[in-house]
Amino acid sequence: MNEATVSCDTTRLSNQSTIYWQYNCDRIWLTLENKKKEKFVIDSVPPELYGYTYRLGYHLIKEFDSGLLFRSGCPANGPCIYTLINKYNGKVLDEFNQLICIEKSSNDSKYNFNFIVYFSANQSYLIINYLDKNKRLKIPFQEKLTAAVPEQQFDKMILDQYILTLQYYSDNGTPKALKINLADF
Repeated sequence: MNEATVSCDTTRLSNQSTIYWQYNCDRIWLTLENKKKEKFVIDSVPPELYGYTYRLGYHLIKEFDSGLLFRSGCPANGPCIYTLINKYNGKVLDEFNQLICIEKSSNDSKYNFNFIVYFSANQSYLIINYLDKNKRLKIPFQEKLTAAVPEQQFDKMILDQYILTLQYYSDNGTPKALKINLADF
């Protein structure tokens, strides 16, 4: 397992907490250790699946002031699961089946936005979630996307000043753009 696909390096967070993977013969687990030296196991993978930890286990996408966004549970041909974790106590804050433009938002593979974007349950709204502000914006979305994973029809997310542009393709392949003035909210 020393040559497995997860890093055994410790990641230090802005609040002086750390996260790190460990393993033994019984399991592989991701630990959050806060500055009080309290330890919380926030993810685990059976050792027989160690070769799939890069798809199944938690991978840090973004550190927010109050939480951590992880990607996990990625099947070979479908969407991943995204989980927000409280970075002080390891508790799950929220979980999402798929986020919009999470993989396509920048060229340097880091998620540089201070919010996440996803569909409401019935896809009639886009939700912009500002975790650190404890604020969610609901933007009406009229077009019905019918792909198996509609979030994957979004191609790019650009923030210029206060204008958020979501570029996507309609079901017939027509490129479209939704512009949202975040200063209005």
